[in-house]
This record gives sequence, structure tokens and C-alpha cells, in this order.
Amino acid sequence: MKQKLSLLLLFFLRFFARIQIAKLRLLNPRLKIIGVTGSAGKTSTIAAIKAALEPKFKVKSTAGSNSESGIPLSILGIKVTGYSLLDWLRYCLLAKLKIFSNWQKYDVLVIEMGIDAPYSPKNMSYLLSIVKPDIGVFLNVTPVHLHNFTSLDQIAREKAKLVNSTPIAIINPALKKFVTNKNIFYINPQPIKYHHPLPAIYQQSFGAAIAVAKVLGLESKSATHNLQSNFRLPPSRSTILKGLKDSQIIDSSYNSSPLACAEMLQFLSTFKGSRLAVLGDMRELGSSSADEHLKLYQLAAKTADTIISIGPETQKYFGPKAIKFLYWWQALKYLKEHLPPKSTLLVKGSQNTIFLEELIKGLLAKKSDSKLLCRQSAYWLRTKKQFKLSSS
Repeated sequence: MKQKLSLLLLFFLRFFARIQIAKLRLLNPRLKIIGVTGSAGKTSTIAAIKAALEPKFKVKSTAGSNSESGIPLSILGIKVTGYSLLDWLRYCLLAKLKIFSNWQKYDVLVIEMGIDAPYSPKNMSYLLSIVKPDIGVFLNVTPVHLHNFTSLDQIAREKAKLVNSTPIAIINPALKKFVTNKNIFYINPQPIKYHHPLPAIYQQSFGAAIAVAKVLGLESKSATHNLQSNFRLPPSRSTILKGLKDSQIIDSSYNSSPLACAEMLQFLSTFKGSRLAVLGDMRELGSSSADEHLKLYQLAAKTADTIISIGPETQKYFGPKAIKFLYWWQALKYLKEHLPPKSTLLVKGSQNTIFLEELIKGLLAKKSDSKLLCRQSAYWLRTKKQFKLSSS
């Protein structure tokens, strides 16, 4: 019964999202819709695309809302504040109202398209039934959600459905074998100047943004200038914050995957002084979890002076050099007592039950910087409080 009700809600939201997209195309017949997929870096790439295109284009994005429910809600302009049955009924009511009240128009709509499984409604085919982009961007593939797939290639083929369905494909050259689209532009990694150092993986996001700008008729020089002027990191995606004891914290706590975490550890290795890798579990890796966590531990042992792990997966698969904890508040207590002065901490972990942004909150030199962290809405703060109470 619950599954049938969930599908009914999804179909309802999809119906009204389609109407809203039809409205957007009617309001601006030259509207371009861009879909972005990949295992890591989608939200940052969308932020880069938006920065590269503005101010020439008016851009709306669904960054951070990439699921079968998040995409239609974002298209309709409905802000998610909770996930109870009453919340969903309210969203359905708002969906009807938005059709008559939301008449904003845009030049570009950028859709983040994430998949969890090869079956509907969690696959790319279902997302493409909500919206059909004009341009597809395919960034990378890692074993995220491998527990729902049989292989890495199956994940790649599912994600590639996006760029194989769009008139124009912008892809990572390493993924060419999965792409049948003949109208291809390749992503060339591009560095830009930012007010603090950035991991090398961001060069792919900037390269993708410049490729999108080129397709839309904007010169690379102008797009690069726009990026350098407008780009801002999304919360908890490589932001550098001031910590206790003159430390600096590389906040990458939003989520974690093998590719992204390896890139961040390499980034950590470029800093002088004492280096700490504070690493949470990488979730949803399926049968590859043991191997991927072991490889992560081995890389951390080469790039960090101290390894602190949080979560059952790292506790199981990390080696003896790691100082292991199950929960963020345990690791926070340890760090407050043993944090070396003027050290650099990389903090990275998956989302639910790991919540390393709360560990960072306890280490900030300026408590007001907590507004820069991810998952600080009333819903998430309530969820984390309940989780801590139930686990203590």
C-alpha cells in the first residue's frame, strides 16, 4: 500500500512538472534545458555552469535536488521542509497552485539527474520521463549505489541514457564507449582562480561549464571570466574554514565516494604542517565496500599524518593506523582534546547517520561559520538530534 501511494505521489508530481516545463518553453521558446549526471561533482558542476552563463543568461537550477521526487518539486519551485505524509500532501496541493502562480521565465534550466538503481522510478529512464534536456553532461562513474547494480559498467550505461537521448552530449572522454550520441563535445579540465586553493577535481566541473557555455554561443574567454567572478562553492564541498588552535578545516562533509574522497586526500597532501584525515563511511558501495574502504585507508596512510574514522564500515575495513569511532560526537570529543596546533583537517563522509558537518561545527573558531555548513535546516537539525539521542 505504501509503495502504491508513493508511486501515485510521484506520478502526480511528474504530471505537474511536465506542465511547468511546457509553460517555461511557451514563455521562452529559446529555453535550453541542461541535464547533468555523474557519480561525483554534479552539484558543483551545476554551480559552475550557472556562474559561467550569468549574467548573459537567466539561469534556474535544481542543484541538490536530483531524485525522482526532488526534480519535479524543484522545477515547480516547491521548497522541501519535511518528508511526513502531511508534507507530501501539502506539496501536492502546492503543485496545483504553482501551475497558476509560477510564471517566472528563464533562458536556461539546469537539472541535476542522479540515479540510485536500474529500475523505475530510481533510474535514468524515469527521470527522462519527467524532463527531456536539450544538452546532456556526463561527468564520471564510481561504485556509488553499486549495491543496486551488477557492475560499474551497468551504472555507466544507465547514466549514459541521459547523453544518448539529448541532441548534444558533453562528456568525460573516458566514458566515450558508453555513448552512442554522435554530436559530442568533450570536457577539457580547466583551472580557474579562486580565493582559496581547490582540489583538482573541480577542473572537470569548470571544463564542463565552459563546454556548455561554448555550445550556447558564449566565448571561452568570457565564460572563464564569469566563472572567476561568479563561482561560489556549494556548502560543505571543499570550503576551507578556520578551526580551533589555528587549524584549518577542509569541509567536504556533504557526501563521499571513492573518486571524490581520493581526490580530496591528494588535495590534503599539498598542505604543510600536521595533516589529519577525518573520514566517514562511504555508503551504498555494495560488494565493493571492503575493497574501496581498504584502498581509501591505504591512500590516507600515505597522505595524512593522522587518520580518524567514523562509522561501521571504516571501523571494519580501515587498518590499525586509524583511530576509530562509530559516531561524530565521539570523534569530536577526541579531536577537541588532541587537535595539533596549526594543523589541517580534511573532513569527508557520506550523508545519513555520518553527519560530519556536526563534527566540524564543534571545531569552528567562529561559531557563526556554521551557516556555511550543509544540512542546517530545521528538518536536518531535528533529524540529527533524534539520531544522536537514539544512538547514545
